[in-house]
Amino acid sequence: MRVPDFVLKCVGFVCEVEHRDSGGVPSGDPHATGFFVSVPCEHPEMAAKGACTVYFVTAKHVIDDLSGRDIFFTVNETGGGKTTIEGVIGGRWWTHPTDSAADVAIAPVWPHHTADIHAVSIVQLATRELLAAIDIGIGDEVFSTGLFTPADGTKKNIPIVRHGNIAMMPDEQIQTELGYADVYLVEARSLPGISGSPVFVRPTVNFKVQEGGKKAEVFCAGPGVILLGLMQAHWDVKESEMNKVFFTHDRKRGVNMGVAMVVPAIKILETIYQEALVTMRREEEKRATRNMVPGMDSAEPKLRRRSQKTQTGFELPVPSTEQVLGDMKKASRKITPDKK
Repeated sequence: MRVPDFVLKCVGFVCEVEHRDSGGVPSGDPHATGFFVSVPCEHPEMAAKGACTVYFVTAKHVIDDLSGRDIFFTVNETGGGKTTIEGVIGGRWWTHPTDSAADVAIAPVWPHHTADIHAVSIVQLATRELLAAIDIGIGDEVFSTGLFTPADGTKKNIPIVRHGNIAMMPDEQIQTELGYADVYLVEARSLPGISGSPVFVRPTVNFKVQEGGKKAEVFCAGPGVILLGLMQAHWDVKESEMNKVFFTHDRKRGVNMGVAMVVPAIKILETIYQEALVTMRREEEKRATRNMVPGMDSAEPKLRRRSQKTQTGFELPVPSTEQVLGDMKKASRKITPDKK
C-alpha cells in the first residue's frame, strides 16, 4: 500500500559528530532515527500566525547509547541536498516525567529555514479516544519510516519504509529491557537504525455487502493515517533458546523474531505536556510576543481550540493544554513495578 509523502519528510537521522569542516559543519555516520512533532502555540497572537513549537522525538535508549558524545540530526533540504540540525534548545533531553520504562526522549529544536521537513501535529498522535473513534485494532496496517544503515543516502537522506500489522495491543504491561512497560506489538521486522522511528497506522473500513443472497463483510484500507507511536526495538531471542518455552530477550545479540515493540503515542504526549515543558513553552511564547513589532504580520486572534486539517485525512480539534492534561490524568494508571 502506498504511504503518504509527508511520512518521508517528518524524520531525521541521529548522527554522532566524527569530523567538522573548516566552517564547523559536522559530519558522521547515522545511528538511529527520530521525527518532528509540532505543538501549536497557546498565546492568541502566536496562534493567529499558526506558530508552533517543534520537538525532535526519538527513543530514550538511542540518547543513552550516545551519552557523552556530540550528536546532530541530518534532514533533507528544500531544493535538494541535506542539511544539519545541531544542538537542542535548553541543551537537554526530556524523558517521561513518571514512567522510567517509557522509551521516549524529546527536545525542542530550531529547524533551519531551508530544512524540508513536515512535522507531525499533536492532533495526529493516537490517544485512546482517537483509537476508539476510528476503530483501530488488531490486524490494522502499520508502517514506519526510518534509517536503513547500509543505504542512508549520500547526497540526501533516503528513509526506508517498513510495513506490518498490529499484532497485540495488551491491556497490561509486558516485560521489556527497560522493565515492565506499556507497548504495542507489531508484526514487522525492525532493523538496526530504525529505533526512534515514527509508526503510523491506517484504519480499516468494513463494508457489509449482499453477495448471492448472503450477507458478507469486505475489509479494505480506510482513508488517512495517525501516529500509533514510536519504534522501540525488535523482539529478539538468543539462538540457543529458539525452541525453548522460556527465553532471554537480547536486543544486541539475539535473533530477530519479526515482532517489534512500539511505544504508544500517549507516552509522547505525556512527555510533551509535563509541567516543566508546558511552563517553558508559555514563557517562550511571552518572550516572543514582547519582541513582535506592532502592525507587522498582524492577524485577528483565533480561538485556542480551533480545527486543524492534517495529513491524517480527518478534521481534528487542536486541544488546549488544560484539556490534554485532564484527559491524560483520567487515562493514567499505576505503573507496575519492575519484577526481579
